[in-house]
Amino acid sequence: MTDPATLDAEALIEHILTRFHEAHRRDLPPLQAQARAAVARGAPPALAEHLDAMAVALEQHQFKEEMRLFPMMEQGGNTLMGHLIDDLEAEHRLHEDAMAALHEVLAGWPDDGADAQALRAGLGRLFADLAAHVQLEDEVLFPRFSAGGRRRT
Repeated sequence: MTDPATLDAEALIEHILTRFHEAHRRDLPPLQAQARAAVARGAPPALAEHLDAMAVALEQHQFKEEMRLFPMMEQGGNTLMGHLIDDLEAEHRLHEDAMAALHEVLAGWPDDGADAQALRAGLGRLFADLAAHVQLEDEVLFPRFSAGGRRRT
């Protein structure tokens, strides 16, 4: 596999869309269903509540990237892009906070049955994917554009 950091901006955006955005949209609904089922069996309600809130926030975030930021980047940038990147980076910190909150809920949930283990494993994969997604954007894609919003040469 090609190192995503070596891709041009357009190819990197396509990689982010297919590797992360599509994966999150595929992986979250079954995890949400598993979390709701776990709550019905006695898991803390915060498990499903936090995951549902995180799913909504992530979808809104990805929509902003897909409809606003990525098209701007593909067109070479503009002066408004720096503000949008700042907002999206702030949302990345909120995603990290949401993952930390879910980790806390999971740590306080003593169930270690097969269903709980499957949910924990699925959430672990989601968290790893989301962390890699955020890192790629924060450390590779976003820095390619100057504070003024134009692609650096």
